[in-house]
Amino acid sequence: MEILQKFLLDTGYIFQFPYLVGINLPFDATVGIALYWYVRSITYPEKDNSPYDFLKHYSVLFVCIVLSIPYWSLDFESKLLMMETGAVPSEWPAYISYSIGGQVLLKIVSFSAYLFLSIKMLLEHKNRIKDIFSYQEKITLMWLTNMLWLFLFGLLQGISILLFFQEYEELTQIMGFMEYFSIIVIFYIGVMGLLQPEIYRQSEQVYITELKRALNNPAASLPEEKNDDNIKYRKSALTDQDMQRIANKLNTLMQEQRTFLEPDLSMPQLAAHLTVSPNYLSQTLSSKFDSNFFDYINRLRIDYAKIQLLDPQLSKKSVVDIAIDSAFNSRSAFYTAFKKHVGMTPSEFKKNG
Repeated sequence: MEILQKFLLDTGYIFQFPYLVGINLPFDATVGIALYWYVRSITYPEKDNSPYDFLKHYSVLFVCIVLSIPYWSLDFESKLLMMETGAVPSEWPAYISYSIGGQVLLKIVSFSAYLFLSIKMLLEHKNRIKDIFSYQEKITLMWLTNMLWLFLFGLLQGISILLFFQEYEELTQIMGFMEYFSIIVIFYIGVMGLLQPEIYRQSEQVYITELKRALNNPAASLPEEKNDDNIKYRKSALTDQDMQRIANKLNTLMQEQRTFLEPDLSMPQLAAHLTVSPNYLSQTLSSKFDSNFFDYINRLRIDYAKIQLLDPQLSKKSVVDIAIDSAFNSRSAFYTAFKKHVGMTPSEFKKNG
C-alpha cells in the first residue's frame, strides 16, 4: 500500500484515481505486527497460530482505519496536500488533527512494542538453539536480527526528527524515502526467507514444548526414561545418581560410536541414542558437564580434530578436510569453535604441536 501510494504520487496517476489518495494511511500500522509474526513463525513454530490469536494483534489496524475516516472525508486537494507535504495544515478542524496525531502515536507505540518483542524472540532463539543443535550455521537468523536492529535505529531516528527537527526541511525529506526502503526490505526478507532452511522439525518442537513446560513447572511429570532398569522419574527431579548414570552412558556412546561426528546431530537425536528424554539429557549436561548441548558436542569435535592435526600420517591433510571430518559444516564454524576451546587457530596449534 505504501509503495502503491508513492507510485501514484510520483507519476501523477493519482489525479486519475483521486479516491486512492491517502488510502495507505492506516496500513503502515501493520509493519511491526507483520515482522513480529514472521519472527514468531520461524523461532516458535509450536505456538498457537489460530485465526483468533492472529487477528487480535491486528486490532491496531482496525483502530487506525477508524481514525483515518475523518481524513478520508476531506476533499481531494486537502488530502493530496498532506500526502505530499507530510504535515497537517493548521486550518484543519481539530478533530481531524487529533485523529491523525492519535494514529501516529498509536503506530509508534505499536511498532516499538512489536519490534522489541521480535528482537527479544530472536535473542532467545540464539541462546535456545545451543541446547538443541550441535551446529549454528544458517539457523542463528543473524540476518534477521541485524535487520531488526536496523529497524530500531530507523525508529529512533524517525522519532527524533518528528520531535526535534521538523523545521529542518532536508531532514524531514529523509522520511520521503521510506517507500524505497520498504521495497528493499520486502525483497530482502523474501529472498532470505526462501534461502532460510527449516530450523525446527517435529522432534525439536516436542523438545521445546517439553523444556518450556519443565522450566515453567519443574515439579511437573516428565517422560519416562526407557532403559533396562525401567527407572521412572515421576514428580521429582533427577537425582545425582540418575544423572551420573546418564553421563556414563553418554561417555560410552561418544567413545565407542563417536556419535558427535554426525554433522547435523541434535539434542532429541542424541537423547534417542541414549533412550532418555531430551530434558533428562539437558539436565545431565548442565549438571555433570557444566555445558550446554552445543558446547559439549563441539568440544568433542575439537578434541577429535586436535588428534588429527597432530597425526604425522595426516600431515598432508588440509585444515578444511579435517574440519569436515570432525563434523563441522563450515571452515568459519571450525575456526571459531577451535579458538574458543583451544585459544589459538588450528594452524597455530598444528605448528606449535
